[in-house]
Parts: sequence; structure tokens; C-alpha cells
Amino acid sequence: MKRRTLWLAVSSFAFLAVMAFIGSVKYYAQGQRPDFDTRASSIQGDRRKLPGRLEDVDPKTLAAMRRQEALQPAINALYEAAMKSPDSGFTGIAFQGDGLALYWKGDLNNDMLAAINEARQAGPVEIVPAAFSLAEMEAEASKVDKAMKTPGGSDIQAVTTRFDGSGLDIERMPFRAAEDISLARSQAGQRGLRSAEQVLADVDLRMPIRVTTADEPVEMMLDRFHDSPAWNSGGYYESKRNNQLRGRCTTGFGIRAYGRTWVLTAAHCATAPDVAFQGCNLDPYAYLDAGLNATCNANLQTRMGPVTRENYQYDLILIDAPGFYRMFDGPRNNNGYYKNVLGWGYHASGELVCQSGVRSGVVCGLRTGSSTNVTITNRDSDGDTGYTLYGLIRTTQIDGQTAVRGGDSGGPVFTLMGSGVRAKGSVSAGGGTTMYFQDWADVIRLYGGYPVTP
Repeated sequence: MKRRTLWLAVSSFAFLAVMAFIGSVKYYAQGQRPDFDTRASSIQGDRRKLPGRLEDVDPKTLAAMRRQEALQPAINALYEAAMKSPDSGFTGIAFQGDGLALYWKGDLNNDMLAAINEARQAGPVEIVPAAFSLAEMEAEASKVDKAMKTPGGSDIQAVTTRFDGSGLDIERMPFRAAEDISLARSQAGQRGLRSAEQVLADVDLRMPIRVTTADEPVEMMLDRFHDSPAWNSGGYYESKRNNQLRGRCTTGFGIRAYGRTWVLTAAHCATAPDVAFQGCNLDPYAYLDAGLNATCNANLQTRMGPVTRENYQYDLILIDAPGFYRMFDGPRNNNGYYKNVLGWGYHASGELVCQSGVRSGVVCGLRTGSSTNVTITNRDSDGDTGYTLYGLIRTTQIDGQTAVRGGDSGGPVFTLMGSGVRAKGSVSAGGGTTMYFQDWADVIRLYGGYPVTP
């Protein structure tokens, strides 16, 4: 059992359910892997009209992603300069017009001045004064987090540090979700949830805040079906312990760290000594829709390897199995199409990203926002709840479509890079049009790892 004692200030109650199913999104690509087993592709069409291949995405969205692709070197230069001085005036980076906006409080330091000159070789960079730095906002957010840990917890599900440095956004659970949790706690003889107003009344916050109520709870998602080593990202896997099913999720990017390759995925899907297995003998549509009551034939599954090196507070874990540089591309009945992973990049607000999960297939038009701490209210693979996930990037699907589904958790989040894709992070949670993912900066910080590329 993981030690989880933190109540999170994060944005959506639906987080846990979405995570597991998030791994279902897949894109069509130019190539087809010869050794891919296409038994799961016998189903013709998808009556739910789930997303198809990347090339079928709205042309305006694709054009915008290509423009943003050209600015990735600028983002990397600015972000790496900011990481050298975590207590500096750095606040955030956002896409603005044809270039980037760097939000900064106070005087620019020498590292950032040099980075701005380098970044401007890729495109325009505007310096925008910020009222508060990222470090200052995170310090205030930690006050809220501490106050939420009092007995009973609270109905706050997310605390967001605004990318422009203007303050904090506090998000409450939907009223019905908060009522259900409070009732369950009361019936168990426990103290009910404290309201956001009660929590904030005890906190001396020194910057503007905005309190809103979410339309959807945040859930973690637990749920492509026939892969082989080295393992692609965007594939279906199960975590088991003593032959007992623990979670169903999506494989993330192959990662090179500690002198070898691994498979990145979401920590809420598994915990050591769980072991990951790939493959299922059942019709993928009927199987995913049946939920955890459906059973794959264990004799037809392939053992990937044990999970290890967990960082549950950032929802990241590694599967001890060789990762490859390909990502499944297309709908959930993938047919073996893929795209190559050609590089990686840092987060910038206003960027259009996509995700490829086992249940959703490829979903694009996900516009990034600010860094958010999310409170988990449903249960993970261990049955744990009530802990905080830190530094997740919130995204919103720009056309009002479903951003993630249960089973997509752990799957790849990416942008375009030439004929392939650029790794941006790993799916964690979501609800409705909202998806949260852990960005690549934390992957580097925690594992010193980078995606496997050709």
C-alpha cells in the first residue's frame, strides 16, 4: 500500500476514472508495424464516432499546431534558463499571436536575458510584467494545501497557479459530488468535508484568488490490445498482483534513463510489486465498455515487467520493460498504425496538444492552461484516495468534445514534430472537456530521462 496522507488541491473529481481509460486514444500514421497483431481490428467502424487519425483533425487546428511547433526551440531555451533559478521572477510562458509571451516579475537575470536572445532566433518573444512569480504563487498554494489537510478534508479539488502571475484559482467539486462524499463520511462516523470558504477563512493569502465550482468531477482513468516488445506508447496494459487485476491503463512513452529504456505510465494505475501485462483476447469495444467485470485470458497475455521507481505525488511510474520510439496513432481499433517519437518539449500555456489512449484513441484540440494541484477523490489501483497530485497541466478540448476516457491514463500527450510527434507528457486525469497531464519537465527532474527516439 502506498503511503498517501495528502489531501490535494486539484481540479477535478473525475480524475481517477479518466486516468485508467485515457490510454485508449490512438492515431493513424503513415507507417504500419509489420509485427502488430491486428486481431483486435476486426470490428468495422465505431458507432460512437470516436476520434480518427491525426490527419483528419480540423485543418485550422493542424495549422495552428504547426506554427507552434516552430517555436518549440524558443520554449526550451526560456524554460531551461528559468529552471536554473527556481526562486527568480519567472512566472510562465504562453503562446501569444505569432510568438511567445514570457511572464516575469522584476528585473530579468543574466541567464534569462541570454535565453531571450536565443529564443528570438526562433520567433517573437514579448516580456510581460507579472504581479507575482511562480515561486510566490506556489508558496501561497501550499498554504491552501496545508489547510485542506485538517480532519475531514475539504471540497476543494484543484488549486491553479495562473500562468500570467495574477494569482490563484480555487476550484470546488461539483456540489453533488461533495454531498455524496460528505454523506458517505457521515455514515462511516467521520467528519464531513469542509467548504472552500471555511478553508480559505483560515488562510492568510496575499494575492488575488478566484473561487469557482466545477461542472464535472475529476477522475482517474483505469482501462491497444496486441503489442510486443520493445513496447510502443498508446497500448493497453493491465497491472496485476498475485494474478489479481489491479488496473487497466495505457502505456506511455518509452523513456531512456539510468542507462537503459523503460515504459513511462501513470502511478495511480499500479504500485510495486504489481506486474504489467499486455494484450487481451476480447473484442476491444465490448471489453472496455464492460468495465472491470470483463476478464482477459491470462494465457494469451504477454508479461511486460514489474513496476518500479514510483513518484505518486506526480503520478509517474516506470514499467521495467524496454520502451520503443513508436506511438500508436488512430482510433482505439488501431490497425497497427503508428507515428515515430522524434523529440520532446516543455509546457507553454495556450499550446494545442493531443493524447492517444486505449479507450479514446487520438484526441486533439486540447489547449493547455496553467499548472494545477489536483485532489484525488475516487480510488486508485491500491484503493487509496484523498491525496494530492502536484504540477499537472490542465487542458480544455476547444470543440467541447470529451477530452479523455477511463483507461487512457498513463498514455502519451504530444504535439507535432515534422512527420512524427514531440513528447509532452503523460495523461493523468480529467472529466468532460478537461484533461490533466504531467509534463516532461517533471519527468526529467524525477528520472533524468528523455523519450526514446530513432
